Amino acid sequence: MSKGLKIAAFLLAVMIAFTSCGGKTEQNSTARTGSDTEADKTLKLMFPQMIEREETAIEGGTFVYGFVDDTPWKGVFNTFLYQDNPTYEVMRPRIGKFMTDGPNHEIKDGYCAMTFDREAKTATYHIHEKLTWSDGVPVTAEDIIFVYECVGHPDYTGVRYDSEMENVVGMVEYHKGEAKTISGVKKIDDKTVEVTFKNFFPGILWGAGITYYAEPAHYLKDIPLAEMASHDRVRKQPLSYGPFVINSMVEGDILEYVPNPYWFGKKPAIDKLIVKRIAPTSAVAAIKAGEVDAVQFKNELYDQFVELDDEGKTVFDGNGKPKMKVDNIDIVGNVERAYTYVGFKFGTWNKEKEMCEMFPDGGKFKDKALRQAIGYAMDNDGINAIYYHGLRVTANSFITPYHPGFYDASRKGYSYNPEKAKKLLDEAGYKDVDGDGYRETPDGKPLKINFMSMSGSDVAAPIANYYIQNWKDVGLNVALNDGRLIEFNAFYDKLQDDDPTVEMYAAAWGVGSNPEPTALYGKVAQFNLHRWVNEKNEELLAQITSEASFDEAFRAQAYKEWDENILEEAPAIPTSYRMELYAVNKRVKNWDKRFVTDWDWCDLGLISDKPAVNTMK
Repeated sequence: MSKGLKIAAFLLAVMIAFTSCGGKTEQNSTARTGSDTEADKTLKLMFPQMIEREETAIEGGTFVYGFVDDTPWKGVFNTFLYQDNPTYEVMRPRIGKFMTDGPNHEIKDGYCAMTFDREAKTATYHIHEKLTWSDGVPVTAEDIIFVYECVGHPDYTGVRYDSEMENVVGMVEYHKGEAKTISGVKKIDDKTVEVTFKNFFPGILWGAGITYYAEPAHYLKDIPLAEMASHDRVRKQPLSYGPFVINSMVEGDILEYVPNPYWFGKKPAIDKLIVKRIAPTSAVAAIKAGEVDAVQFKNELYDQFVELDDEGKTVFDGNGKPKMKVDNIDIVGNVERAYTYVGFKFGTWNKEKEMCEMFPDGGKFKDKALRQAIGYAMDNDGINAIYYHGLRVTANSFITPYHPGFYDASRKGYSYNPEKAKKLLDEAGYKDVDGDGYRETPDGKPLKINFMSMSGSDVAAPIANYYIQNWKDVGLNVALNDGRLIEFNAFYDKLQDDDPTVEMYAAAWGVGSNPEPTALYGKVAQFNLHRWVNEKNEELLAQITSEASFDEAFRAQAYKEWDENILEEAPAIPTSYRMELYAVNKRVKNWDKRFVTDWDWCDLGLISDKPAVNTMK
């Protein structure tokens, strides 16, 4: 697996937990909760998606955002060079909301507004006239052009150069070293950049081929691209155009932010924002002691904050709310922008042709009935209840609730139905011929399936074994690859390198603002790790990206048809939508994790100069 792809897989597949530090507050503060209305229409969420307080915020104060991790973040504070999600999370206050989202996460506005011209095949950046770098230099057109030229540079090895970038006119020639500039990226004036595309398809409205951020050309352009990620101007003294600027740091562990003196927008309510790495073993104690103001925590810590019954399920109080074991925090949650799935291997990646090629004989999973039966045999509701305390929701679609305009909550998906699984296998000729309890193939040969699952959590092994038992219950002989769970890097090495021992695997896919599924299921998509190729699927993907799909109703129908087909064909089985949860100290005013919101770091406030501490035994 290439370095770039491995890192991209990391960004897409892994749930990261974060933490924060801070002071004490009155514990009788009054919270006003809110939620994302559209999400509530599709999923029942146990916790609110935002917290406000009726109390007036104090002037200033220090907010410490804890980051829970054993490993220091890499600290490449640059939007086209960073290669790990932790670094992105900790550098967000320097970025702010350069662009914002519409209801389905299409590009809306922000400090840089976008306009589109379908006939001219252009997207135009309009930079706010007051947007200024933290050294006092205005943000200009050169700062956007600089990002395009770095991403397209022949020496660029990151993950942001892709087929969508190649749709920019002149990008391929520039990337090959055949042109000194990108002909389709033009400066109109100091605050305006026009980008011309070869093909103007609907995904451009969601950011395909669009850089969401600027970087300071005047500050970085003299640094060779190959050296930029290690340079002090990226790692130690990055400039900011957001509400905060980095004031000091302990590399990989602590960032101290202060208000950006050149910020033109709403003045931050706090004097200082500290991002501090905390060891997982210390996280719970830090939260209870009020040493953190907000922290994203993993499901494994849930039982430290909320009462569970003997079956591991959440206990609710008389008001229908989860019964808390601590009194100094509120829990804020939302559906994570990802789904987990079980996938099947159908072929390999042809590097010369840059496309997926299926096995000539169709491989072990050529029979759709086998794939469907595997899906119906999986008790995802049971796993959610037993191992995740009801915090996960069984996935019914490859489209997530993050895109409410395209997600269909009524779709059944692969709900647990072992009898249906058995019937499918019986009708397809998969029967236990030798009486050993396991089914043979229709031609009477032994059927043993290698299942690759990732290590990394306390519940990883029990969940893998639970699935294996599910499949055994319907007569399928499934065993872990090499008899063990696979470490993260090795997992994606095997998957990307098309290791022949990998037949079935459990992974996750993170969705971005653009809901188009081509990057995971297209024939020429390197992230199509299944290596599945299907003619009808290609037709439906083409429909999603067609000119006609600019029509909202047509586009919604196109997604519906694609989702129906891929669920029927079952190259993978969606298993769950995950929740991301935050413990928020009761002194924090304004913490918002709705999908679509105008909230920014400058909206953070504190109602007390001291944090609330837990008083419950």
